[in-house]
Amino acid sequence: MSNESERRLELAALVVAGMDPREAWPAYFGQTKFSEFELHAYLHGALALPEFEQGHAGGNGGRSAVPRSQPRPLAPPSAREDALAGLGAAGRFLLSPGRAEEERLRSLGETDLLHTGREEIFDRVVSMAKEYFGVGAASLSLIAENAQFLKSVVGPLNVETPREIALCTHTVREDSMLIINDTLTDDRFANNPLVVGEPFIRFYAGYPLHGPRGWNIGTLCVIDQQPREFSPSDQQVLRTLATIVQNNIDART
Repeated sequence: MSNESERRLELAALVVAGMDPREAWPAYFGQTKFSEFELHAYLHGALALPEFEQGHAGGNGGRSAVPRSQPRPLAPPSAREDALAGLGAAGRFLLSPGRAEEERLRSLGETDLLHTGREEIFDRVVSMAKEYFGVGAASLSLIAENAQFLKSVVGPLNVETPREIALCTHTVREDSMLIINDTLTDDRFANNPLVVGEPFIRFYAGYPLHGPRGWNIGTLCVIDQQPREFSPSDQQVLRTLATIVQNNIDART
């Protein structure tokens, strides 16, 4: 995340917490125009940004940002969280952890992936991943409330695994490709039951998949029983295969 994005999220958090936007805005952005993110949040009632008027003075392209005397009042806390939820995954850092997870699970439910069984298109992509990388297993995983479910799998993996030990849970949480070249040298996973016991995972690479409104719902991943490298070209192939899966998810929601 860029420094500018961090500042914007900090501003949003301050305003949602109840800080007067007339004080918060100049401290972060001076007289700059608000971005699409702030405008979208404002329209959803999540942010009480000051309104700006046209002016002729100042060095901002002929614009002078003058807050009006009566800012829009802040919404009640519950209404603000509902509004922030309307921003989708982009606003997840502004939601309580419980509400963010509620929205993520709702996104997963809207895809109907958990209730439609095996599907040929997903099976083909997963088989391609296993064959291309020459690994022991590949899968399309979905992270539900308490368990990981494999929508498609090739290799010796259980269709259902407790969520707390599933490696794909970390990929979903981090929202980026996760590569573990050797699980036994990674403190996060060295004692994981799936590492020290069946299926004895030593290598893992997973790419996150998204549901409606950008929430992470699962992964396309490859697994092996031997440690291995995963080159930039390998990463690009996994990213491309995940894009095929993502396009099919998007088409159904």
